[in-house]
Amino acid sequence: MSIIKSKVTAALALLAASALALSGCGGGSSPSGEEPEGPKTVRLALTQDVETLLPMDSNVNDNIAVLDVIYDGLVRYQPETTEPYNYIASDISSPDNTVWTIKIKDGFTFHNGEPVDAESFARAWNYAAYGPNAVENNYFFERFKGYEEMQGEYEEDDEGKVTVSKEPTAKELSGVEVVDAATLKVTLNAPFVGFSTMLGYTGFFPVAKACLDDIKACAVKPIGNGPFQVEEWEQGVKLTANKWADYKGEETPNFDRVEWTEYSGSSSWPDFQAGDLDTGAPPPAEWQSANNDPELTARKVERPGAGLTYLGFPLYKGSPWNNLEFRKAISMAIDRKSIIEQVLPGQAVPADSWVVPGGVPGGEAGTCEWCTFDPEAAKAALAKAGGWPAGKTLTISLGQDDTQEQYFRAIGDQIKLNLGIPYELDPTPDFFSRRGARDFDGAFRNNWFPDYPLNENYLAPVYASGDPKGNTNFGYYNQDFEKLISEGDQSKSVEEAVAKYAEAEKVLAQDFPTVPLSFALAVTFHSDRVENVVIDPFSGATKLRLLKYVG
Repeated sequence: MSIIKSKVTAALALLAASALALSGCGGGSSPSGEEPEGPKTVRLALTQDVETLLPMDSNVNDNIAVLDVIYDGLVRYQPETTEPYNYIASDISSPDNTVWTIKIKDGFTFHNGEPVDAESFARAWNYAAYGPNAVENNYFFERFKGYEEMQGEYEEDDEGKVTVSKEPTAKELSGVEVVDAATLKVTLNAPFVGFSTMLGYTGFFPVAKACLDDIKACAVKPIGNGPFQVEEWEQGVKLTANKWADYKGEETPNFDRVEWTEYSGSSSWPDFQAGDLDTGAPPPAEWQSANNDPELTARKVERPGAGLTYLGFPLYKGSPWNNLEFRKAISMAIDRKSIIEQVLPGQAVPADSWVVPGGVPGGEAGTCEWCTFDPEAAKAALAKAGGWPAGKTLTISLGQDDTQEQYFRAIGDQIKLNLGIPYELDPTPDFFSRRGARDFDGAFRNNWFPDYPLNENYLAPVYASGDPKGNTNFGYYNQDFEKLISEGDQSKSVEEAVAKYAEAEKVLAQDFPTVPLSFALAVTFHSDRVENVVIDPFSGATKLRLLKYVG
């Protein structure tokens, strides 16, 4: 079974998290007008309910943004081109795209002095791949030889307690071999030309032995190997980190301290206006006035985002969800442009594909034939599908976030106006566990941003499963789609693979299992205390290693 990761943000929350708060009329100084003496401190916001800082369990853009300065991975990505480059790794190579040799640079250590060596990566990957550990990034290791033997059968309740009904037959990946302190050999189940590209993702970070010895403590106060070290995390309130004096890497900021304040989905805009935060974006109601302020727009940074927000359906429940004409009707009934102008002005554009164009290699505009607003065609498609059951209400499920609710209420209003289908929103704190348990009876919100720069990452993790019963979240399966993904994996070059993955997207476009809604535009305003604000091409967060504190 494929495990689909929970991206806890929509394009909306993605942008709020990556761009939390605009400096108000004064240019971002503190309320007293002077920056207090002390460490050079950058103040940021977290808008999601971050529960852990374990790399192998972190796949939300907020905790990924924090971990980007707490940990170093084998690979990092150029912020402008998304191209991967070696960082902790000195070389990653393979003669056949199945057996990979990874060489690790000497001299790097964790914050507690342990060496960052081949064993530190092997232990992290084995922990992540072991099913009963129930970490979010487990599925990333499906490609590794020995993964299936490490799964067993288990269930995790809402409190995170795991009950194992069948023990795994192995506790380590047979495809991961520590050759020596500086060398890892990785054997995959099948060729994957993009393997080295994915190794910059959070789920592949190393961990210290002391971290696994006390995993609960490490989840709150990680023992990293990056330029900053967590000082304290008062969960739900504030997270602080200080520059690590013994850091040996080249990519380290010029400031001393980072303070993240947690907002749990609410707007941090008032605090930015008060000068208490250094980056952010206003809520929709204040977007226009902020963008009309020349002082603020002088400190505005934007770039096309890689995030996709889309509508999913419980195909596994049968009619009407598994009816192509019904899904087409829903899509063509939605005026994406007007909804974005109403709810997300300047923060998104209408989506017309499943891979964001220009976001990663292989992204192409216009692959979605039925993403054009056409209410008459929508009515005709609904009639062809047999209509909507009289007296029944369409439920649209989503997480708990004010902007998300505005966005999907506008979508629901369009469906009601143009198709006559009544709807209700179902904001739930258990959205991701319910989605994974197939607990939805109606449409539901989804968001995706890539973890590494390859169009495969928009497609295979979300829709491929190898299971004719359908993937976990939607119940989608197409043998031709899976075949093209496999052919892409086994290509001799990344360029050839990208072309195969693009063919797979065209199969997806014909099946139309989900409805693309909007692509994120990453926008950040910043205070006058910082400059060189660069936006992460994947998550939309500010790249802290490049940020400069000017006081």
